[in-house]
Amino acid sequence: MKGIAKAMARTPHLLTSKVGMTTKSSDAAFDELNRKFTTVEKSGERLQKDAQSYKQSVQNMLLSGAAFGSAFANLFSPSGSEADFIGNHPQAATTIQSLPAYDIMMEELREALTPEIDLIENRIIAPIKDFNAVIKSIRKNITKRDHKLIDYDRHNNAFSKVKDKKEKSLKDEQNLFKLEQGYETAAADYEYFNNAFKEELPNFFELVASFMTPLFHSLYYMQLNVFYLTLEKFQTFASGRYDLTVDPRTIEDTYAQRLADTAEQLEALCIRRPAQSSARILGANRSGSIGSTSCAPGGLAANAPSRAGGSGAPNAAASKPPPPPPPAGKKPGLQPQKQYVIALYDYTAQVSHEKHALSR
Repeated sequence: MKGIAKAMARTPHLLTSKVGMTTKSSDAAFDELNRKFTTVEKSGERLQKDAQSYKQSVQNMLLSGAAFGSAFANLFSPSGSEADFIGNHPQAATTIQSLPAYDIMMEELREALTPEIDLIENRIIAPIKDFNAVIKSIRKNITKRDHKLIDYDRHNNAFSKVKDKKEKSLKDEQNLFKLEQGYETAAADYEYFNNAFKEELPNFFELVASFMTPLFHSLYYMQLNVFYLTLEKFQTFASGRYDLTVDPRTIEDTYAQRLADTAEQLEALCIRRPAQSSARILGANRSGSIGSTSCAPGGLAANAPSRAGGSGAPNAAASKPPPPPPPAGKKPGLQPQKQYVIALYDYTAQVSHEKHALSR
């Protein structure tokens, strides 16, 4: 409740100072120190975030590397031990035979890097968290100093307004002593915090530099150990299996050459295309594409059976011609048009009224 009362008392002064109706004090020396402190504050938060991201990235690298080996093992043995991939694909023999050794290498690398990850947590992230906790406590006191400045301006304006009156009433004389006491108390509180910050913030900045220097060196050597151990394990794994003297710029060209016509073969697969509707399949069968084994436009073979249960063979109704179009309606004011019928088969009239109907 006390804080709410103070906030309500400061609100009128904040509103009037924004529109220029009351004076607002400032200290250029403190403002410069506060600007430097804000920079240190943001840098500490970013350093903690980056250190945590680096630690998480190393852990993700180890997990992804192990999952990479498992995925390759599944790709090269989809049918278990029944498929002889090395016999059918001798060019993949080196990769298939190296998968068990790769899994062992990743497990050894994880065991070697776990202590380094713990060091990053204990010697980098934990001290930075403590540093940011100190920063937050200082920021809290800076906020308190700003509140004391508002109180100082508020009491100063109230005291000066009554003091500078040329003709004071009895009520003004009675309030003048009270306003002066409030002004002196607010000035003392503000000067205490303001002078303390101007005196101690430069010392704090020197301590920050002394704290960050060994922290930076520790982070550098921990990263160096991570890279060195990773490189050592991969070089040991690749020794005798792969040629590490190859120019990296030629690796992409070699990969493209080994692909050969793989892309065209994948493109020709019917099973990777969208399924065709039953009506389109029946239409393709009726148009004479029975027996074709090529992919239909919809993705399945043209002679594929219908999902509705059709066999794909043409039925007797397919050979009949389409029915005649319906007669056009009569338009008002016009002569009726002649109507014709189309015979579905040859017919010879037998009696006179049939001949008359045919002549029409």
